[in-house]
Amino acid sequence: MKNVKRLMSEPFFRVPVAGIHLSGWALKYVSGMEEIPDIKPGYWLSRWSDSADGKEVTFNFEPGLHMCFTEEAAARAAAENLKAQTEIETEIVKI
Repeated sequence: MKNVKRLMSEPFFRVPVAGIHLSGWALKYVSGMEEIPDIKPGYWLSRWSDSADGKEVTFNFEPGLHMCFTEEAAARAAAENLKAQTEIETEIVKI
């Protein structure tokens, strides 16, 4: 893993909402973050947000599926960006 700064101070909240069904394309973590013991192969990309200036993204992987990209091209772009910029390998999964 390269070019990654781990954020420890950013709050993250999740609230259950009835009736939401995820569909689209999700990214499943394969390899590249072995030095971070709380992220394991098979975890799902649970956050992907661009910075206001478009120069970086904030991302996270978790055991549960919590987000999908609505377009396959967006999922593919995220996967390619992770591989090129951070050496993190993912698998694109149709949900």
